[in-house]
Amino acid sequence: MKMRFVIILLLGIFGTGVPHASEAPEIREPLYHESLRPQFHFTARYWDEYQLHPPNHHEGWINDLNGLVYNDGVYHLFAQRWWSAWLHAVSTDLIHWEELKPAFGKGGRFGGTQSGGCVVDHNNTSGLGDGKTPPMIAFWSSTDNENQCISYSLDRGATWTKYENNPVLHHPFRDPNVFWFEPEQKWIMILYGPSDEIQKKFTYGFNGESNDAHDLMDFTPGQWVCSAIRVSNDGSVVVTDQSGQRQAKIDITKQNIAPETFLVGAKANHSEYFDGDVAEILIYDRTLTNDETESVLFGLRSKWGLIKPSAGRMQFPQEPVLHLDAATAISNRDNAVTRWNDLSGGEYAMTPPSADASPRLIHNALGKRPVLHFNGSQFMQGPAPLAEGDDSFTMIALWRRDSEEGSQVICEQNASAVETGRRASLLSVGRIEAENVYLLFSSKDLLHWTQLETSIPDSFECPDMFQLPVNGDATQKKWVVIDGNGDYVLGRFDGKRFTVDATKRKGDYGRNFYATMTFENMPQSDPRRIQLAWMRGWDDYPNTMPFNQQISFPCELPLSRSPDGISLHRYPIREIETLYDESFTVESQTINEGENPLAQLKGELFDLDLRIDVTQSTCSKIEFNLRGNTVSYDLTNHLVESAGSTAPLKVKDGRIELRILMDRLSIETYGNHGEISITNIAYQQDRDPQFSFNAIGGAVKIDSLRVNSLKSIWR
Repeated sequence: MKMRFVIILLLGIFGTGVPHASEAPEIREPLYHESLRPQFHFTARYWDEYQLHPPNHHEGWINDLNGLVYNDGVYHLFAQRWWSAWLHAVSTDLIHWEELKPAFGKGGRFGGTQSGGCVVDHNNTSGLGDGKTPPMIAFWSSTDNENQCISYSLDRGATWTKYENNPVLHHPFRDPNVFWFEPEQKWIMILYGPSDEIQKKFTYGFNGESNDAHDLMDFTPGQWVCSAIRVSNDGSVVVTDQSGQRQAKIDITKQNIAPETFLVGAKANHSEYFDGDVAEILIYDRTLTNDETESVLFGLRSKWGLIKPSAGRMQFPQEPVLHLDAATAISNRDNAVTRWNDLSGGEYAMTPPSADASPRLIHNALGKRPVLHFNGSQFMQGPAPLAEGDDSFTMIALWRRDSEEGSQVICEQNASAVETGRRASLLSVGRIEAENVYLLFSSKDLLHWTQLETSIPDSFECPDMFQLPVNGDATQKKWVVIDGNGDYVLGRFDGKRFTVDATKRKGDYGRNFYATMTFENMPQSDPRRIQLAWMRGWDDYPNTMPFNQQISFPCELPLSRSPDGISLHRYPIREIETLYDESFTVESQTINEGENPLAQLKGELFDLDLRIDVTQSTCSKIEFNLRGNTVSYDLTNHLVESAGSTAPLKVKDGRIELRILMDRLSIETYGNHGEISITNIAYQQDRDPQFSFNAIGGAVKIDSLRVNSLKSIWR
């Protein structure tokens, strides 16, 4: 009894070690084998900081690719942790990766380490080597976007030192990438930076608060604009005015419009005001058709004397939920507007919040009709005409902006708190900017740089530049310059000047393809150019996992000549075959509508390769359903659709090929051996059946359908 008493006393003092129900132990799935972690795409790991859906700067986050380089049998992958550190992983086969502790990070007089490239200085031109091991030198931009700096390693990337005499180049902007130019025995740096030419740019469009398409149409300050913004429930945003029409996409899953207030002349949190005139505003709680939109715009311009009046053309389809006409505004003796009545029949009259905020009614201003003039902090507000979460609506306005700089709201429905997607605004932007270009510099020692008198226009962030043979012919080569979004131009480079040969072409048609980079210093025995890309979309990754974002599967980039010219292809590297597990094949078979050769397929990770004979197929469309994700080919319009994105793909010699890589959080689709690629984040879902292949509207003649399940790269 005495001993038992002592034990109880000790437990009372020190505790049992068993947590209370409110202090349940954290349950972690095994690292790299978490239920939603991609299994053959690289993702970042946590070390000391375990956090679900980690934000930027934190362990488990990854963004821009940096400094991909091969050195002495090892492939080095560097990537951003949002300028806090260069993440570092190594591989001997481009498939299996081991993440090391970050190579280097923020700190010191130049702050964080932004994106850049890496080289192996074989001849020790920098003088940083020890005479035994060629130094690896990484180039990065400081967070002030002014200084280009280096870190170097003398032990094949195991440890890194920031150069004590940084910066090696003082020049805006960022993302230096360096390569060796053999003909002149010198190094070349390509840098994203502003050109010397300053230009004024004025645009407007839709603003959904961090879910925007507000850079669609141009406007000229001082001129009237009659514009319509149409938002559809598929996320498309179409802006139409007297100069034409343009379209963009927003993420409709984030659009959840707030029902709190409608304003004219200001943003709800009063951080932006309008400087100019408004004549008329109409809001519809649906997406108008093209014909309806053109009719309203034509009628408004006729009514207000901007074009010759035309009887019968002013037709308001259905009743708008809000209709404000400046002619119905009520003003006092000082022409200060005290009330703006709604002609739609609803109870959405607008009033100024105070006498000082009242816009002025200018009589006989436009077509001998009055307009409201807003200046300073003047605006009108009233109840919100659109329902909460409305995903399809039309905003039409006749407006004229006077000022040239800054962001200004014409009208919007919003909440007082700033939240993504809660806003629906017609927003105009005026800015003075330099054109985005790539600049080129040269150096003999990697430490001192001279700017070349050339630039590459229409370029933005994360440049990559290299030379490739055309169709494998070493006597015919082109220089390739790849933009931050993966688009590219071909041209000629003589060590001093880059000359563009053709217009920019699409590198990838997916939503989640950015900050690409290719491996530098490949061995002579393997001259392939191999590319990776950051599959960005931080809010689109699962919030129950200790990682955020992933890297695309490695692709080879050959240059190919066709009747359409020379183009860059993207196709998965052959090393993927080392991951093959079980195989399933259909050879030379006709599949009729309603038949499903994939009905028995089970799993999560696949490489599918389909080749069909279009000349012997009667269907209008073929379609894969891969656990809720659709990949299809339209045989009539020659379009590939993959996880919501489309790309054109011509029939080649009577046939097409589709290659699909499927991982837990991605679908990557390639057409005709890499003529097109589509890279998208894609969640898998449990469906019945989980997998299907269908011919729609007829039969399809399959030359071959090969399906390989894949093993994980994580050992």
